[in-house]
Amino acid sequence: MQREWNKGAIELYFEDIENEEFLRRSYPNTIENVSAEQVEGFTAAIESLSGLDLGHTVIVEEYKYTR
Repeated sequence: MQREWNKGAIELYFEDIENEEFLRRSYPNTIENVSAEQVEGFTAAIESLSGLDLGHTVIVEEYKYTR
């Protein structure tokens, strides 16, 4: 079977201390093989705009398999 890149996303989880919960923000259409430096830069930019503290980041990658 052949593995083919389909799509990806970055999910950022921010800490909402006032309400004692995490807020999830998903940003679709990431590039294939995103680097750690790219994720760090993107995460820092979004965190500076949000005004919330970042809890953690999740990278979602989706592939399809064909014969």
